[in-house]
Formats: sequence, C-alpha cells, structure tokens
Amino acid sequence: MGVYIMPSISIKELISSDKQVRSYFNEKHFTTVPAKLRKLFDIAMQDKNLFPKMNVPNTYTYQDFIDRWVKGYIDAENSPARDKTAAPKGSCSDPAIKTIVKMVTRATDEQVDIQEAYHNLFMSAENIQGALLEEYIDSVISAFGWIWCKGNTLHSVDFCTEDGAHLLQIKNKSNSENSSSGSVRSGTGIEKWYRLGTRSKGGVKIPYYKWAELNKIIQDTSGRPCNLSEADYIKYVEEIATNNPALITDK
Repeated sequence: MGVYIMPSISIKELISSDKQVRSYFNEKHFTTVPAKLRKLFDIAMQDKNLFPKMNVPNTYTYQDFIDRWVKGYIDAENSPARDKTAAPKGSCSDPAIKTIVKMVTRATDEQVDIQEAYHNLFMSAENIQGALLEEYIDSVISAFGWIWCKGNTLHSVDFCTEDGAHLLQIKNKSNSENSSSGSVRSGTGIEKWYRLGTRSKGGVKIPYYKWAELNKIIQDTSGRPCNLSEADYIKYVEEIATNNPALITDK
C-alpha cells in the first residue's frame, strides 16, 4: 500500500493577495506584535520569496500561514537560546565506538565514560553556539538599524536592515553553510558572513576571525563604526554559560 502525501500549496500562491494579507495582519496582529516584526512583515511582502518555506497542506489559508509566521517569531522572542536547558541527545551511543577508543587509548571503562561525557558536552555546545552568536550580534547591531530575523522569519536571512535593502546570512564557520541556503542566496542580494576561518602557521591550523568584515558591513549601511569582536563575543558566552550551566549537557 502506497504512502499518501498531502498535496501542498506554494507560499506565493497562498499569500497572493496583498490587500487581503495586509488587512488580516493589520487587524489581528499589528497592535500586538513587536515593531520589528511589523517591519519584517513589510519587507517580506515586498518580495514574497523572503517568506520562509513551509510544507503546508492545500487546505491552509493565508490566515493560517500568517498566524504561524507570527508565532515563530514570538516563540523565538520568548525563548532565547541563553535561557534554554539542553536536552540529551536523541539516540544512544554506539558501544563499538567506545570499544575502539578504549583499546587505542588503553583507557579504563571509567575513563572512556568520562571521555564520552566530554565529547557530548562539546557537541551540545556546538549545537547551541549558532543561536548564541546571533544573540550576541543582535545585542550590538540592533542599535545600527538592523533587525534580527529570529524564528525563521525570512528565508535564509538572519539579519536585515530596517528598510530591507540589506540582507545578511550568518554562519559560525566557513564550512557550515548547507547547500539549500547557498542555492537560495545565488542571484539574490543576501550577503554571507562567517565568524571563524582557518589559517596555517608553521603547518598548524589556527583560528582566523572575520569580525572586521562584519563591522565593515554594518558601518557601510549605518555610517557609524561598529566594534564587534571575538573578545566581546567570548565575554558574552562566558557570562551566559556561567549563569546557565544547563545550557549544555553531557548526556
């Protein structure tokens, strides 16, 4: 017996009527949502390709879509990454992996368990860092006329200027962009910035930070110098991790 897949409707089809969509948003949400979300709505309505891609059934209405779109932003606003409690990983560890590590390192069972716990901590920290990076950037550049597109508000866009003229995608590392986000940005005005590159020094790979490039983007759009830095970012995450040890887990 085959699997029935519910047909879906494209977002552009769903919100094709500007007048109806704007009227609904203004009547239901305009007075209850943050001013930044109202600006993001106007930006997305100017280019509907910027609305996030959602797998919605053909029974969906534009009202359903707008309600879900608003909810995504509000949920992100009310649940910042810095306050989250990490959940244990969703699958068990592979015993064979532990055996390989144990035999190669000549470690005891207890030592291997400790090594695995630290590995889980590093993975958990890596999972949350992208959101913390965006929080840090927002804490600085919101004063320069930029809006954080939290909650997947704009497709493949993490920050934009208040007039929507500049769109920016943030990544932590140079190799962390997936093929989907790359294809979306091709042929568009979405700029890409990543924090951490790599250089070689004496045959050893060392970090190379890209904050100067991001500061230039912000300064070029605002006319004012911006001073994002790795030192300030590390200070930011140190404070968060100190205040919320449950941010990561060894499970």
